[in-house]
Amino acid sequence: MIFDRLTWIGFMIVAGGWVLVLAAPQLNDAAAHLSARPLEAAPPINVAAIAQCAILSGFGVGIIGALQTGFGALDRFFAAVLARSGQARAQTSAPSPAYPVARSATSAAPHRAAQSAAPAAKAIAGQQPAPPRKILERGWVKDRAYVLFVDGSVEVETMLGRRIFPSLREAQEFIA
Repeated sequence: MIFDRLTWIGFMIVAGGWVLVLAAPQLNDAAAHLSARPLEAAPPINVAAIAQCAILSGFGVGIIGALQTGFGALDRFFAAVLARSGQARAQTSAPSPAYPVARSATSAAPHRAAQSAAPAAKAIAGQQPAPPRKILERGWVKDRAYVLFVDGSVEVETMLGRRIFPSLREAQEFIA
């Protein structure tokens, strides 16, 4: 299991607290001996209370480090899912040859004029609007509304927002 640096610091504080608990009698004797006073006259240092506080603080720091690591992994997961969803949406919203435009010989001149104005309109708008898609069916997949289009793609309302899938089977696999 991978622990963050903060978690390891917490574990080290806990270990130091346990060392203080186990060495408390010897530390009290050493403090009395170093101060050259009898044990009863030495300043009262409650090493056991300090050790308990260190242990509890170390556990707290370790838990915070573990939570930070866990939520960081969760954040990276959702960022990857949203990026993948955005890529799929960009691919499915691109204009496809499934919508042919019928032209006659008399409409060729106006069409050429529209083509020359199209790059300027694209530059102003930033992107070309997707052609309207024809709805074939509406329904429910595991308590989620879906819309099936003529080209076979499916738009489903997921927990991450609306998402477009290439087929109904892939939408069902994603939701399940």
